[in-house]
Amino acid sequence: MDFQKLVELYEELEKISSGNSMREILADFLKRVPPEDVPIISYLTLGQIASPYEGIVMGMADKSVLKAIATAGGTDLSKVTKIMHETGDAGLTAEKVLQKKPQTLVPLGKVTIHELFEKLHKIASSTGTGSQDTKMNILASLLQKSTPAGAKYIIKITLGTLRMGVGDMTVLDALAIAFTSDKKNKELLEARYNICPDLGIIAQTLIKDGLKGIDKIDIHVGTPIKMMLAQRIEELEEVAKKMPGKVTVEAKYDGERIQAHKDKKGKITLFSRNLDTITDQFPDLVEYLEKQIDAKEFVLEGEVIAIDAQGKPLPFQTLMQRRRKYDIKEFREKIPVQLKVFDLLYLNGKSYLDVPYYQRSAQLEKIIQVGKHLSLTDRKITDDIEEMNEFFQKMLQSGYEGMIIKSRAEDSVYQAGTRGWNWIKWKKEYAKDLSDTFDLVIIGAYHGQGNRSGKYGAVLCASYNEKENLFETVCKVGTGLTDELLEELPKKLAKYKTDKKPARVVIKKEMEPNIWFEPKIVIEVLAAEITKSPYHTCATGLALRFPRFVHFRDDKKAEQATTSNEIEKMAKKK
Repeated sequence: MDFQKLVELYEELEKISSGNSMREILADFLKRVPPEDVPIISYLTLGQIASPYEGIVMGMADKSVLKAIATAGGTDLSKVTKIMHETGDAGLTAEKVLQKKPQTLVPLGKVTIHELFEKLHKIASSTGTGSQDTKMNILASLLQKSTPAGAKYIIKITLGTLRMGVGDMTVLDALAIAFTSDKKNKELLEARYNICPDLGIIAQTLIKDGLKGIDKIDIHVGTPIKMMLAQRIEELEEVAKKMPGKVTVEAKYDGERIQAHKDKKGKITLFSRNLDTITDQFPDLVEYLEKQIDAKEFVLEGEVIAIDAQGKPLPFQTLMQRRRKYDIKEFREKIPVQLKVFDLLYLNGKSYLDVPYYQRSAQLEKIIQVGKHLSLTDRKITDDIEEMNEFFQKMLQSGYEGMIIKSRAEDSVYQAGTRGWNWIKWKKEYAKDLSDTFDLVIIGAYHGQGNRSGKYGAVLCASYNEKENLFETVCKVGTGLTDELLEELPKKLAKYKTDKKPARVVIKKEMEPNIWFEPKIVIEVLAAEITKSPYHTCATGLALRFPRFVHFRDDKKAEQATTSNEIEKMAKKK
């Protein structure tokens, strides 16, 4: 298929602000293309050339991209650089330059999506001496064969800045509509996508084998599983209603959740909560897992925390210093870590996803050799609320966040990617009368005034409506943003800046920000209470009162933010 057909689709999608319209238009398009093209289209429409967990990056320097545009357009780099300064967008720059391309530089031929896909992979795999020139030449050849509009999207995909408001749930919706004729089947696709988060595989399987093939998709070592999430309660006494009988209470740590995979060849891969491959950042954890887990193959989960010389926990911000590309050896020694293991999902050829939690836990205890840097979570089995509270207070005194309460019932399976009632979280903030924490998504910013003039004065934040796959405004956050953070914010958010409201954002006119951002960056916010608001769109019109920035949650995706449904339930009980 010619890439230009996809370009025309993208131009249409960019004009749409309705998520429902987006999925219908995309579904109609998918019905009309060759079946073998659908997996590639699924990737490209998200601005990707593979599933994010594969960690494939283009690795192109900004200057190399501008050189490619200049080469393709037959013009000087200085002119391209000037246009770039004017537009602030490399994609728009490519489009403008290619519109002025000399007549002698005629296109060499049409770009197919297969050629584009193949050459983008070639760009990503080019390394070593001279690789920037190689990447630049490949990109220039693609741009030369493309239309000006096509060049814009090629550059955006290359730089990871394609912003049409299409998310993975939008694509799953479209696949369900296009190939099963029923949008409700998206739930079946999503359930398997949670186990195999690769849209290319989901699309290919659906087209080839239908829903029966989708149902057979299972855990695969080396492919991360979307992590199970916990529900909230407002009173500890609710535990008995939600989870009758004995439960396991485990410490909740102020760290980063990690999913560790070991394959038959002995290779260990570490994945973050948002499915990024972070193995290289924790070489010490790999060593501990190799030595202290007695299994040929496994998939397990734990929370990694930073510790001091005495083994006491350090703040989350300290741990985040380990998330780096360079000086890893130095920071390994400077900030030692400990992995608190709490779940087993796969062991020696057997999936444990549908095994009750108490059996998963018992099996985990058999294969782990406890040490200073790798151990089981602190835990207790009980059905007594007072004992739960005592354990909770003990965990707080130990410097931890609180506790996770886990069902030991026969149906306490691992619910991948789901916020189910098999797990309940209870943090220190929940035990207070006037404060709670929320993980919210930045969708906009407001210009600062006074001493914040020339900077962002506040950011607009949203909760996630998981049922409708939408982001709903819930508060403006300005408090807690230090001078240092105010300097950092524009740089951190620049990649996600967009000219118009993202398609999946629901907002009232009164709250429209000066600057829009695609919903990508998650921050933790502390707020005093939940109130009714005529200006916000969260649930039935709810807002957070006195919100305060706590820190960035780089380990979370936007779709893992606090849900509108959670906030509504909390509001009803206060």
